[in-house]
Amino acid sequence: MRSREEKEKLCNICWYEYLKSRLRDKRFLFTENKEWTAGETVDIAESLAEKLYDHGVRKGSLVGFRTTRCTDTVFIMIALHIIGAVSVLTDAHSPVKDYIDASKVDIAPDFYITNEDACGGIDAGGNWILRDGSFADICLVTFDVSAGHTDAWARETASHVSASDPTMIIFTSGSTGKSKAVLLSQKNHISHAVDGSDLYNSGREDAKDTAILVLPLHHIFGVGVISNSIALDFSLMVPEDASPEATLRNIDRFKITVIYGVPTYLLAMAESDELSRHDLSSMAYALISGGPSSAAQAKFIEKKLGLRIIQGYGMTECLAIAATPFDASYEYRTAGVGIFFPMNESYIIDENGNPVHQGEEGEILVRSNCLMLGYYNDPEETAKAVDGKGYLHTGDIGYQDKEGILHISGRKKDIIIRGGNNLSAGKIEETIMSLPCVHQAVVAARKDEVLGEVPCAAVMPAKGYAVSENELRAALEGKLTKPEMPVEIRILDELPLTSSGKADRVRIKEMFNYE
Repeated sequence: MRSREEKEKLCNICWYEYLKSRLRDKRFLFTENKEWTAGETVDIAESLAEKLYDHGVRKGSLVGFRTTRCTDTVFIMIALHIIGAVSVLTDAHSPVKDYIDASKVDIAPDFYITNEDACGGIDAGGNWILRDGSFADICLVTFDVSAGHTDAWARETASHVSASDPTMIIFTSGSTGKSKAVLLSQKNHISHAVDGSDLYNSGREDAKDTAILVLPLHHIFGVGVISNSIALDFSLMVPEDASPEATLRNIDRFKITVIYGVPTYLLAMAESDELSRHDLSSMAYALISGGPSSAAQAKFIEKKLGLRIIQGYGMTECLAIAATPFDASYEYRTAGVGIFFPMNESYIIDENGNPVHQGEEGEILVRSNCLMLGYYNDPEETAKAVDGKGYLHTGDIGYQDKEGILHISGRKKDIIIRGGNNLSAGKIEETIMSLPCVHQAVVAARKDEVLGEVPCAAVMPAKGYAVSENELRAALEGKLTKPEMPVEIRILDELPLTSSGKADRVRIKEMFNYE
């Protein structure tokens, strides 16, 4: 395990420097049909950066970017990092300018990079256009390496870019409320890789990993996969088809060892009819985050996919907060969301701001190299989230057990006050999801004239189960207190999801708070 001093040095190295230090002939990036070595990746990114610079993109320029999940996006991100421009990542489901305008954030990009006119698909590559701030075309964005290309220009340009400089804006998913524009540095991403390697590689230090990217790239989790691949010397597959069935095929064909995903995606893989047709023995672990999963579901995924589940906990404002070590026992790895990252300074406070004792619930605070630079152009909201000592108030309620494992009980905003009783929506969800017949559950508050608020639940049954509201209530008797028992349970074939694959809590809350 590296010392903190060694880690701090590694956290201050940029993507470009990491890539330049890799063996030029070693594969870095690939799809089902094409691959690029580290050297080819660097050459393309350097040449692209120079072209963008020639058309006015500079250090600090805000570049609205339609972030499709494809290899083109990786090249563009690296090129903008070389220049020191700030990528404003947008959901490829929407036109780039419309997405930014709809966020209601006070932000005006200097440039846009998009292929929405020619390619509507969210995984589409090619046909990229660079546009100015008024959305007028400037040039085609191409990935050919210029004749006579050398790295001299890129090295000189990148030498003026620090890992601590602003490099990316990611909009929060809005699954729990208003979207915010989170300003991040390269150091924020790299620190996750550097610090997390002690956890993910514990007991497997000599592993040579190949990761597969199935996450959307306008979200923190997807960008984290790229950073880990760059800093930890992974090969990275960006498949053209990211369906669970295609991923099973790709794991078999390309001997993938690592996958990052939300619980619903891993469950879909484990439940797929394609599973028995493929050899998944190359798989080491799946880092699972972005939504709740029960211990039973984790056990099911491990058994069916033949890998280890590593639970992770983070957010756009701080990518790496806690995770479970790879070499920990199954019981340890599924008890909660793991231990705080080694370099993090984290603790839990009560309502009065005092640290709580072991086993007591409170709000989770963290100070870390992964911590955002702030909310873009919003010092008031930044001050609400990050206190004067530099600690992020996550808004999540949790506790640590005697093993130091962090357990998430819910969000401060997810506390349901029913007739004076403070109920944790997270605890109710966890109890419902412990039932074998339940695949996923979300609990939301409904306004009530007498009690103030009452809990309601949206439930998606597990595959092969047909369950009624009354049957669920019967199964929950004795597991939930009378105040905790949802007053309404809706059985849904599918839960509404955000573009990142998380349950859309805003829509679910609206579902129960009808007029």
